[in-house]
Amino acid sequence: MLKKKSEKKLKLIFLFSLFVFILSVGFKFYLCSSVTVRNGEFEQAFLRKKELEEDINRLRSQSFYLSSISSIEKRARELGFVDMSERLISLDLSAPDQVAVLH
Repeated sequence: MLKKKSEKKLKLIFLFSLFVFILSVGFKFYLCSSVTVRNGEFEQAFLRKKELEEDINRLRSQSFYLSSISSIEKRARELGFVDMSERLISLDLSAPDQVAVLH
């Protein structure tokens, strides 16, 4: 009788251990699949970051070109500005309206 009780206990412990093992393996597969999905999202974010950095570099070079003095002078000529033909000799700083005087 004691042997049957002991065997019954061992069977119960074995089944419980088997259940815990299967549960832990299932949980491991769940975690691995969720990490795999996150890795995919991370890779997409990394690619997007690289694209954004390339866009930033392109916009910086365009900004440097557009802010260069030669580009500004070219755009001013297109808008109708003309080069100065006379020298600027003075500015009246005390006047209410600031006007440059050409000589």
